[in-house]
Amino acid sequence: MKMVHIYVKRGLAVSLMIIGFSIAAEASQGGSFVKTEINTTLISINDGEAGPLVAGAGESVADSVTVINLSPTSAPVIRTVYGLAASTLMGSPHAAVIGHYGIVTNHTLRVDQNLNFVNATTEVVGKNQVVVLDLRTLAVTDSMQLDANPWLAVAHKDNERVVIGLSDGWLVLKLDDKGNISGQTRTAFDVSIISFDLSSDGSSILAGVEAKSGMQSLAKFVLRDDDTVTLEGKTSAMGFVVDAPFSPRFAPNGKTALVLNSGGFSDGILDDVLVVDIIKNVVVDRVAQVSDGLESLAIHPSGEFAVIACLNAMPWSVTSHLAVISLTSGSAELLYSLPVEAVPEGIEFSNNGKQLFVGSTLANHISVYAVEDMMLERSPFVLPVGEGHAALGIGFGIK
Repeated sequence: MKMVHIYVKRGLAVSLMIIGFSIAAEASQGGSFVKTEINTTLISINDGEAGPLVAGAGESVADSVTVINLSPTSAPVIRTVYGLAASTLMGSPHAAVIGHYGIVTNHTLRVDQNLNFVNATTEVVGKNQVVVLDLRTLAVTDSMQLDANPWLAVAHKDNERVVIGLSDGWLVLKLDDKGNISGQTRTAFDVSIISFDLSSDGSSILAGVEAKSGMQSLAKFVLRDDDTVTLEGKTSAMGFVVDAPFSPRFAPNGKTALVLNSGGFSDGILDDVLVVDIIKNVVVDRVAQVSDGLESLAIHPSGEFAVIACLNAMPWSVTSHLAVISLTSGSAELLYSLPVEAVPEGIEFSNNGKQLFVGSTLANHISVYAVEDMMLERSPFVLPVGEGHAALGIGFGIK
């Protein structure tokens, strides 16, 4: 196994470097390695500034993208490319995968060492842009620069479109079979789309939005056949506190969604998980005080439970948590929490729900959990990624 790490300060010219290697277990583990039921591709978007920012020590390195190919029979193949596309830890940590292509977004909004928002220069952090990456060759197939911040990209279920939330509305891109942007439709709104998710049929959008006043709320949108987006209405709080909605996720049935009322930040206050009735567009339940700094979540394919990545007072804590929420009873409830490396970000289930993947910003790897019923058992193996894991995407059946 050959590994090459080249550390560079941001702003310097960076040559394209591809690091390819396979991970197999030690002999003491019986020659086992991480397997999946079907071919599975993970993409880790890595922000080279993130580690020093969160840990308060060290130097920045070049941003990178890691692509991991998992299969039923072969050891994982892991490739990391540095300096290919700028990326950021700021935002909901989910990445879009459409067929053979991954979408990397970047914007110029950052936080300083005191966790205050600042607009950084493009020479330091890169431009507002969307980059399309071929997951087979790790080559850029297309890109576009924007005059607004692209906060998050979510793949449509048709495997042809990607929906992007902007600081001034929505952008829907169409990709052709070569990974080129073949069409774009932009819909302006006077709010910033901080985070969102698409329903299973790709028509409904639940989004956390921020007004120019700084007030945040939850809203339901509709994606039209002509790729424009319309507002159906603000989600009714029904007496629940909804002041920092973040990282919504639709349940598999498309009728409910979970929302983290945390803003994606850790501030020492225990945050709630909200349950939304999508049909009525109202908050109907909450799980109170789950943890501090609820960052991202994944709902099991069965719809019976969800796992939430919790920051827990970063950057002061050395340990974060995963919280497991049951969705099977009349109301959602917190079952248990597990310790995990500090600053967990992206989180995704495998296609059959028998595995869970969790990316860590400071550990620079993806942890793997076996899933049985609602119990998580950690694998002894990890999947290394580039420095500063910031977002995770997953695709199935890609060869």
